Amino acid sequence: MRPPEVGDLRLATVCVNATDMDRAADFWSSALGYSRPDRIGPHDQFAKLKDPDRTAPAVLLQRARAIPAEPTPVHIDLYTSDRDKHIARLLELGAMRADDWEYPEHHEFVVLRDPEGNEFCVIAV
Repeated sequence: MRPPEVGDLRLATVCVNATDMDRAADFWSSALGYSRPDRIGPHDQFAKLKDPDRTAPAVLLQRARAIPAEPTPVHIDLYTSDRDKHIARLLELGAMRADDWEYPEHHEFVVLRDPEGNEFCVIAV
């Protein structure tokens, strides 16, 4: 149970930077099975992708001029019991392996980058 001082504070949205809003929306909606906004205009600053079951946080795409080259301080972790299957699927959707990562000797995660270059992990549970 949450401590009373936390109240109704909860994680509701994960923001992802995007230079190409349509490409990012296509990738993340397909990757997570989220609904994609019907229309994203050339001047829209944000686009919200929602979990159809309403049980997981939304993904808010935020228009950016560029994606940082260095790892960003916040990224998405995806948990699954079939890591390799989902990695293959995400690569087919346009993700890229982050081959420059130095993994610890024993690890259950693989670092990928979305089509915009944002890092995320797929973790075996």
